[in-house]
Amino acid sequence: MRLILLFVFFFVGSTLFGQGYNRKNKDAFPQTPRFEKTGLYFGLGANQPFHVASIKKAEGTKIGDSTFITNSSPSGQLGVFAEFGRYHMIENLYFFRYWNYGINYRWIHGKEGFENQITTSTGNVPLLAGENSFSDHFLNAHVEISGVNKLSDKTFLQHTIGGQAGYGILSKRNYATNLPGLEQKTQNRLHSYIYYRLGWGARVSKKLIIIPSIEVPILNAYTFNSGRYDMPYFNSHYWPITFSVRFLLCRPYRLKNCPPVDALGLPDGFDRDEPGK
Repeated sequence: MRLILLFVFFFVGSTLFGQGYNRKNKDAFPQTPRFEKTGLYFGLGANQPFHVASIKKAEGTKIGDSTFITNSSPSGQLGVFAEFGRYHMIENLYFFRYWNYGINYRWIHGKEGFENQITTSTGNVPLLAGENSFSDHFLNAHVEISGVNKLSDKTFLQHTIGGQAGYGILSKRNYATNLPGLEQKTQNRLHSYIYYRLGWGARVSKKLIIIPSIEVPILNAYTFNSGRYDMPYFNSHYWPITFSVRFLLCRPYRLKNCPPVDALGLPDGFDRDEPGK
């Protein structure tokens, strides 16, 4: 159901927030032939794995009227995100403005606190307390296609559908205890998923576009997880949300050959009023 709602939001957004991309209208993106159709980008941000499902209370051995019980309290922690890649402008696909590919690094980590106790008919007796923790450093390859709703000549709303696949180059688990009667889960070091990204962008100079955005996974691929979008750690599941700022570097076009000496004016297609000039 969540997956359907996200796709509905993606496509309906193209009509609610704009009328699609009109090639006759200037926008914040580099216009050819004044600028190259391709360039580099990089981004920085943070990951937050939000806890979405867990076993809050588990019962273990029971002797007479005494029962061993563990209460858990999972929580994700803020991690680093960084990306680098190349983009290619799209000029004849209506709503879609560019596609891109690259690599990214994500640090996903968190902890699962626990409290053990024995319950009896007369009350509770507290025992050991502590926490399990996890930490994964993923190196991923990604590919995306982005649609744009123009807000002004220099600002826009961006909708992105992307996919990524990667490997946990560093992985660490600290087990302090196992919840009674439960199987400890762990995220596979091979991981891939499809995601949706919503961003607001602006042309801040002739050669730079910045796009703050939020990214949410919508479907796991390698670890299919019954169609779920989350990642399993210990007795809990987490939804890793990424907040980032992307920087698109616009490259002015450089003539490979000099125009004829008797040529008048600018070459065909150059627009003196190109945004960001």
